[in-house]
Amino acid sequence: MPVSPTLGSTMTLVAAAVLAFDGLALAGLGYMSGRMVLIPVGLVFFVSAGLLLLYRRWYRRRLDDILAARRALSEEARAMLESVSGKRKT
Repeated sequence: MPVSPTLGSTMTLVAAAVLAFDGLALAGLGYMSGRMVLIPVGLVFFVSAGLLLLYRRWYRRRLDDILAARRALSEEARAMLESVSGKRKT
């Protein structure tokens, strides 16, 4: 089932917010309870949220490039069809 661009964007932002919150909560809990293992795990979660947002930007740019290439190819094909059909009529 295809997902609309606005819903996909919202879901990405919610996922990043949840990851960031979980990361900060784990790191804070690890610091307050003295369990130093939780601090790096929390930092990994927090960094993952940032990477998710960076990937989203990269994905949107690539998607825009693909759409522009499709439009250009469509225009080129249309122009070729017009030139071929124009030659046959005369």
